[in-house]
Amino acid sequence: MPWSPVAPLVFLWWNTSLSPPIKKKKATAEDRTFVVEQIKEMRAALRFDILGLGEVDAEDLRIILDGVGDSSLSVIDVTDHSGKLMFDTAIIYDRTKLSVIELDQTQSFIEGYGKVTLKLGELVSFVTLENGAVIHLVVSHWPSRLTAGELEGRRAELGTLLRVSLARLRTDGADPFIVLMGDYNDDPFSPSLSAHLLATRDRELAKRNSKFFYNPFWRCLGESLPSAVSDTDSSVCGTHFYRNGEHTEWFTYDQIIFASAFLGDGPIILNEEHSRIVATPELKRRLRSRKHVCDHFPVLSVVTLRSQL
Repeated sequence: MPWSPVAPLVFLWWNTSLSPPIKKKKATAEDRTFVVEQIKEMRAALRFDILGLGEVDAEDLRIILDGVGDSSLSVIDVTDHSGKLMFDTAIIYDRTKLSVIELDQTQSFIEGYGKVTLKLGELVSFVTLENGAVIHLVVSHWPSRLTAGELEGRRAELGTLLRVSLARLRTDGADPFIVLMGDYNDDPFSPSLSAHLLATRDRELAKRNSKFFYNPFWRCLGESLPSAVSDTDSSVCGTHFYRNGEHTEWFTYDQIIFASAFLGDGPIILNEEHSRIVATPELKRRLRSRKHVCDHFPVLSVVTLRSQL
């Protein structure tokens, strides 16, 4: 039977820089107000259904929900800054579109590697109210390059261990709908993502072989606009701005990655034309400023929910 589009489902990820799991310049009340206003505007303009947040704590989330003031939004707070291993991610979702599968609500993917413990991500599973499809979402904030260097073994292990953990979701032989989002502190071409997680730029390969994930954010590695039609202030060159970078000040660390199931002919398909960096003029100015903590752009992706005729 043919499939008919029912509704879009909008995913958004943003590392807010408000409450990082390491010592860093503290966010001010004005920083928090700015983040609230940006999320409020993105909710109005983009109508996100799932918003993954990084570098937040419970107080940030309370301020965000109160400030946005949308009664249809709920938060899944998996933050914990009390121990040696700090958790700083959360998920805001639209209850009118999604229902959480209550298996303790979330599952932390945590694995030991030598003398360290690696935080791979937080798993939440949703049922879409439009067509009853199940989506498994994993939100991640991997260690910074300052904590774990690009060539350290644990960076590769992050990708391998996450891939192995996700394989456990294939319980009935079917290809599950898995969405990965986060700040990986690695670019799409980094071995941790491309070779160990198997997040490929090759859409046809991912479509044929479900062991691979498809990463549409390979497209976001360079300048977003050619020089002939843009000036420096208009073009965007990544998702993370780091003024002290040796070879570039821009890195594409923030990504939304999809299991091959989204590339098939089924109840949910990737609408790739909408995968992009959300770079508002206010965010562009703030990222380049030394006065504020914000140093990441949000990233957006959209899938289409479908039903059979």
